[in-house]
Amino acid sequence: MGEDLHQLGKDLITTAARVVRWAPRPRRIRLSFAAARILARINDSGPSRISDLAEQERSSQPTITNHIKRLELAGLVERSPDARDARAWRIRVTDDGRQELAEMQDAFGTSLEPYLARLSRRDRKALYDGIEALRRLIAMDRLPE
Repeated sequence: MGEDLHQLGKDLITTAARVVRWAPRPRRIRLSFAAARILARINDSGPSRISDLAEQERSSQPTITNHIKRLELAGLVERSPDARDARAWRIRVTDDGRQELAEMQDAFGTSLEPYLARLSRRDRKALYDGIEALRRLIAMDRLPE
């Protein structure tokens, strides 16, 4: 078949990053993309330690700590002691955080609707199929580095 998986990987990452930067940012969004991504990660995976979030986000602990502090001040996450390690905290999304995340995702859907409407049915089907493939890719365990 002659697939160039290396090129596919490059194209996937660069195109996804361009889409995120290109997507119209709704006015009612008050979180940065980084903060929203962290909030979504905690929401998806459940209460997490800052060290785990830093590893998953491929970021430094101080950077994640700063985001968590801002999210906490906004009432979107809360800390509780980690039962397995008294020195650590578990971060969980609050009801307000889930509401903010849902509103943000809805606002992005609304902002992209006019652009998606201009695509052909075939292109929209390809996007649906691509999203399903991306979900399967994300669900895979990461290979050892």
